Amino acid sequence: MFSAVRVATIRKSKGFSQEVLAEQSGVSLRTIQRVEQGDTVPRGYTLQALAAALEVPLEAFRPEPEVAPAIETVVAPPTMEAHPALRPDPQFLQLLNLSALSFLVFPLLNLILPWMLWQKHRHHVEHAAEVGRRVLGFQALWQVGCFLAYGLAAAAQLWAHAYHVKLPGLYLGVFVASYLLNLGTVGYYQWQLRRGQLAIYRFRF
Repeated sequence: MFSAVRVATIRKSKGFSQEVLAEQSGVSLRTIQRVEQGDTVPRGYTLQALAAALEVPLEAFRPEPEVAPAIETVVAPPTMEAHPALRPDPQFLQLLNLSALSFLVFPLLNLILPWMLWQKHRHHVEHAAEVGRRVLGFQALWQVGCFLAYGLAAAAQLWAHAYHVKLPGLYLGVFVASYLLNLGTVGYYQWQLRRGQLAIYRFRF
């Protein structure tokens, strides 16, 4: 027997958000949501991954007996160290997103700085794990896109030179357009975060 209520109860007792449990277990966030809502019953690897991430035996996911309060000793034995509850911090989420603008100072800082903030706070700030992954995913995508765009611009310039065709400002135009794209995207999703919308960068990796 399996109880969806037990999974949610144990997760909350550990101070885990659904995002953190997804990261620790390797199970997708959508699957965890469906499990806790009772829409699906986890089996095999998924069940074992959830138990390992929550540091409980598989038996802890069984429904509680009507007269068995001692089940709490199975869920959180005294030897286990409970993780602190995640604190809400909307300002940090906005800072995490804005840190991607560091590409204006030096290339690749848009990956390094958000990654450092994400690593330090993802287990302490609510939604930081998921928002950080979304920010980093888009910035990695943008970095690869820029590399390809600059390469194509350079190839076009070589072609134009070989055939005596003038393409004035092509490389500069691609450079400026790529930076404006990143700047505008970060600004748009910063506005979304200020409104409390967390589903940002939905086209990430």
